[in-house]
Amino acid sequence: MTVAAGAAPALARQPEAQSAPNLSTVVLADKGVRVAGYLIDVIPAAIMAAALGWIPIIGFMFAGFVLTAYWLLRDVTGTSLGKMVLGTKVMQADGQPASAGSRIVRNLPLIAGPICMMIPLLGYFVALPISFLVVLVEGILVLSQGSRIGDHLGRTIVVKTR
Repeated sequence: MTVAAGAAPALARQPEAQSAPNLSTVVLADKGVRVAGYLIDVIPAAIMAAALGWIPIIGFMFAGFVLTAYWLLRDVTGTSLGKMVLGTKVMQADGQPASAGSRIVRNLPLIAGPICMMIPLLGYFVALPISFLVVLVEGILVLSQGSRIGDHLGRTIVVKTR
């Protein structure tokens, strides 16, 4: 490119970089709201378990498969049913939008019980105690620290949207 004497070269206009959301403007969801959102998310899971779990062995195993997919993918779009109702969403801990991968990783602890349901016969005995233990630990962590094991695994936070 040649430039006439005394003329400044034309600069290509760079698109403005989108600034990251300011973490100080993000409002974390209240602990009670997070627990309420989880309880709302349990409703469809309970309906699915009741519909499939009464069928001996195969139904219980299939319920485990369906519940594993449900809990793993419940907020893959950023909001689960409970989060949508209560006006919260999942974000990265740095304030950026959470990727689908991090939203799946944050739900890994919740599938321990449903995975056990897929074990023939043994699942009847271990799935419920393991699910209870996971929910108990996750609930205690949310109520005491404001984040659960899944939040640490996925490096996510739950924030208010309204």
